[in-house]
Amino acid sequence: MGHDLDSLKQRFGAGYPRWLLALLIVSTMTMVLASTSVNVALPSIMQEFAIGRPLAQWLITGFLAAMTSGLLLSSWAQARFGARATLLSTFAVFLLTSLLAPLLESIWALIAVRILQGVCAGIVQPLSMVLIFRAYPDRGRGLALGLFGLGVMMAPALGPTLAGYLVDHFGWGAIFWLPAPICVLSLIGGARLLPSLRALAPPRLDVPGFILLNLALFGTLGALAEAQRFGWLAPITVLPGVVGLFALLAFLWRCNRHPAPLLALRLWRDASFRRASWVALVLGLGLFGITYLIPLFVQTVEGYSAGEAGLLLLPTGLVLGVAAFCGGWLSDRLAARWLLVGGLALLALSAGGQALLGSGAGFWVICLWASLGRIGLGGILPGVSTAAVQDLPAEELSRATGAITFMRQLGGAFGINLLTFFLEWRHVAEGASLAGDARAFQQGFWLLAVLFALAIVPAWRLRPAAVRA
Repeated sequence: MGHDLDSLKQRFGAGYPRWLLALLIVSTMTMVLASTSVNVALPSIMQEFAIGRPLAQWLITGFLAAMTSGLLLSSWAQARFGARATLLSTFAVFLLTSLLAPLLESIWALIAVRILQGVCAGIVQPLSMVLIFRAYPDRGRGLALGLFGLGVMMAPALGPTLAGYLVDHFGWGAIFWLPAPICVLSLIGGARLLPSLRALAPPRLDVPGFILLNLALFGTLGALAEAQRFGWLAPITVLPGVVGLFALLAFLWRCNRHPAPLLALRLWRDASFRRASWVALVLGLGLFGITYLIPLFVQTVEGYSAGEAGLLLLPTGLVLGVAAFCGGWLSDRLAARWLLVGGLALLALSAGGQALLGSGAGFWVICLWASLGRIGLGGILPGVSTAAVQDLPAEELSRATGAITFMRQLGGAFGINLLTFFLEWRHVAEGASLAGDARAFQQGFWLLAVLFALAIVPAWRLRPAAVRA
């Protein structure tokens, strides 16, 4: 039986694109859900393994860093092995790691599993978009992309809520089993529905560049994490920091000279792309950092259960889904600069409002301020993509969108790492007590407000594409 796109359309009839879309939405939602569901389980995992925030944050930053490098593997894997083989293998690895994770007795083994899952998530998301474009060559593509985007946006809302319930009733291990049934369905459905798209002349993967990128990512993240535990001058801090710095310099040097680099540095010569990339970094911090900080704050300071912390994020996720749709509609009517400036202003206002609340605020008050930031994100998501490519030639669009996604993920990984560092520093400086923890979180929200406000500067300097020469 053929598994090319034409054969599958003949076999399943006119409804084939809809079945494929449903499979891709559910499978991608599962990967994104896994990236956020651990947030509400962190206090339970910290208690189980007797660890602090600096080590526990690796469960999130390791996932996001691996997802960042996995994004750069996606197009190569599809061209080399085909979409069908790549996705089926990815679903299988994700299923096995989900089943294995709750059985592990070492925190580092659990972190390694999360890193593997992050690579899987990074590969799946861009490849799903490619398949949607192929399955919907003309009519229906806009609706399909909208439904796919809504599904991806809903996952961060549903993930913490479901995970919180599971943690309260079955323990932290249950959050890793949550994606397993969907992975089984993805494997069964994928074996029937996925096409075997593959390039006739697949490109060669820049293996040295990929190794250097991962050494740079995990070396620098490792240095920041270990500095919180052992100090800046400890060998366990200095060694990964030096390796990460030299790997970063070597990666940038290679990208500047390689004929097919993993990251096209020439894109940063364009002023609009350069400014949009700064906003994308902050977008990653807003998208992932807030989802990390709020559940940790309400469980650590306010005494919420994991279920209550997850439930708090449900309305904010629903607001984000609606705001993203409205942001897409507005992006056709407003210049990208106004979407970015307005979105960043709302994010800064949201973080500042949560800082002013301090401790003792009610459930719906916290939810309201968090939702305000989600409205801002809804404008930034389409705005940053539009701003990044508005001055580039058509042949650079694919590389530019991939690079902006890379910057967004990078902002999430390093943002959470730096937030953890800041919280630990301020917690000790404020007396290492419960009250000190409350003040540290308050200052953490102020830090976010300042960073969001600073990002308004490059956003404001963007000019509408229509007025450019």
